[in-house]
Formats: sequence, C-alpha cells, structure tokens
Amino acid sequence: MIGIAGPGVQLPRLEGHRGYIVAVDDDPDLRALMAAQLARGGYEVATAADGPAAIALIQQRPPDAVVLDVAMPGMSGVEVCRQLRNIESTVAVPIVMLTARTQVNFEMEGRMAGADAYLAKPYSARTLLAHIEDLLLS
Repeated sequence: MIGIAGPGVQLPRLEGHRGYIVAVDDDPDLRALMAAQLARGGYEVATAADGPAAIALIQQRPPDAVVLDVAMPGMSGVEVCRQLRNIESTVAVPIVMLTARTQVNFEMEGRMAGADAYLAKPYSARTLLAHIEDLLLS
C-alpha cells in the first residue's frame, strides 16, 4: 500500500525504484495524487507544498527529476525552476511543469526558465510518466 505524502514527506524507498522524484504542488489533494501516481510508476517520491520547501528539500538530496506546479502562492513554479537552474547540483535535473494555464506565453515562460517539459492540467498519469521516462533516458 502506498502512503499519501504530505508537505516535505518522503515516501518509503521502493525496492528497485526507477529514480527519485520531487513533486511540488500547493494543492494537497493534487500533490497526494501526483505522489501516488509516480510511486505506482516505480519512483521514490518526496513532496513539497510550496517553492521554498521544494528548494530546501531538493538541496538536501538532488532528485533525478522534479514535477512542479506553475501557479503557487508566494514563489511561482517558474521562479523555483529558475532557482534550480542556478544551483550547481540541480542545473541539469529534468523539470516537468504542470499548469491549468494553457496559453502559449505561460509555456514559453516555463521553458525560458529552464523547464524540460510542460503538461496542462488535467493530465493523465500515463502522460506524466512517459515524459519523466523520456527525460530520464535522454
């Protein structure tokens, strides 16, 4: 059984996991759903509820990938992405950005900040996992 991860909570390490992912979303239900989807996909998952918590968590242990909500209070996902690209240990970590904002300018802003992939909400677990797998294999 997979536990639901709260802010800054790391799910148990999976036997033969496929990688370590940090999932960031300010909505607790969406964060828990994302964590469960990634864990079912074979990934070890830690979660954060906001940008500063995500950066602190990522600096403690750089992940193999980050899944990041764009619209968060205080520090946006775009700003988190920019900061991660300026930290030596995370400069090359793949970042997938998620947003309900589907206008092209929001995607361009995320990509200019250093995001590797951009998914519109609602997204399918299969699509999210496929993006992560592609990024980790490239």
